[in-house]
Order: sequence, then C-alpha cells, then structure tokens
Amino acid sequence: MIVLFVLGIVLLAYAAIQGVVHHQVRWVPVTLGLLLAIFMGLGLQRAQQRHFLMAEVPFTKTQKIQPAVVIDGFNLVTTEKGSNGRLRYTYKTNDKTYQTLTQQAKTKVVAGKDATLKTTVMTYQANSTWRRFLLLGQKTLEQGGTTYKLTLPEGWYVVPNDKVDDLQILIDTNESNISDKVRDEIDKRVAEKVKTDKDFVNDTESQNKLKNDVVKQVTSDAKKQLKVDIVNQISKWQQAQ
Repeated sequence: MIVLFVLGIVLLAYAAIQGVVHHQVRWVPVTLGLLLAIFMGLGLQRAQQRHFLMAEVPFTKTQKIQPAVVIDGFNLVTTEKGSNGRLRYTYKTNDKTYQTLTQQAKTKVVAGKDATLKTTVMTYQANSTWRRFLLLGQKTLEQGGTTYKLTLPEGWYVVPNDKVDDLQILIDTNESNISDKVRDEIDKRVAEKVKTDKDFVNDTESQNKLKNDVVKQVTSDAKKQLKVDIVNQISKWQQAQ
C-alpha cells in the first residue's frame, strides 16, 4: 500500500506539473492519483489498527495437566490476581509447576473427561503474494491475544491460592468431628438396641458389627457433606473474585 500510495502522490504531482506547463488538466492521472492516495491512505491507517489485509491464523497447543495441590483427594488448580484484573491459574505438568499468563489473555474453565489446558495464540498473517505486496513496508505478521481453555474432570476444583489453607482447615475440622459423631451415634444405637434385645449386652459379635456399621455410615455421610460444603465454599470464593 505504501508503494501504491506513493504512486498516487506521484500521479497527482505529474498532473499538477502538466497543468502548469501545458495549461491542461489531465483527468486520468488526477483521478487515478486521487483514488490511489485516498484508498491506500485509508488502508495504511487500518493496517496499523485492525490487522487490515491479514488473515487470522491460530496456533493451538493442548497439554495434559496435574493439579497444583491435592488435599484429601480434592484436586485443586489455584488462582491469583494477575494483570488487567484477570486470574492467573497455577497447575502442574510432568510434576513441574506452571502458571498461565494474564496479559492479553483470557481463560475459560469447562467440565470434561480429562484434565487439559488448551492454549491458543492468535496470529495475523498476510497469506498471499498480493497482500504481502500491498503491505510492503508494513508488518506482514502480527501476534494477537492468547486464550486458555481449562478442562477439568469431576473431582477437580479451582480455588484461590490464598484460600488453600482455609480449605485444609475445613477438612481437618471435619475429620476431627467424625470421632465425636461416631461415639455419639454408637451410644445412641446401642441404647436403642438394648431396649429391644437384652441379650445384646453380652453379644460381642453383634456389638462389633454395629460399631463397624456406624463407623462406615458416619464416615460416608461426613465425606459426602464435606464435599457439599467444599463445593459451596469454593463457589463463594469464586464469586468474590
């Protein structure tokens, strides 16, 4: 476009000189010169702002990831505030810790079968000889923004980095309360059983079976409730970000 823009200026200059020398307006070079100068000038302006005459060519890479932190079977990808207010995600690959970039980057989190991170870097290229000619003197390859698609399977959660310790406290508290719940439930069930079966007091086998059943039930119920509490808490943290 620079070449054609200059050509338009030259044609206008030529027409002006001819008009002065021969006192005659040559409309062909004037018209052609104006068209080239105007349209190529606009094209140069757009080329600097909107990747004019360039095609979008994305570069995509997908990799399997590991959680940044594992707590009691909960696989966690952690976040922290980055540039432009966007979140930076921390994860592992081959047991090495990595983070997503935030400058000119956006991240989308979706549910899926496998834990993966898909990175797409958008480039803009002049992909034909004619376009490269028009952009002669201009950039013919420019890099645009980066986007991330984070796919997380069941059992994976996104947690703010500064809330991981709070999550561990929640899990520890739940585990410490299980023993008290088991004891209270055993006392309750034994009392109920004795009322209906007086031989139960001397039946060690039945007592052990009841205790085992109570431990399994209370532990299972506590873990289910813990998962609900964790998901709800994580949801609140995410809404606050």
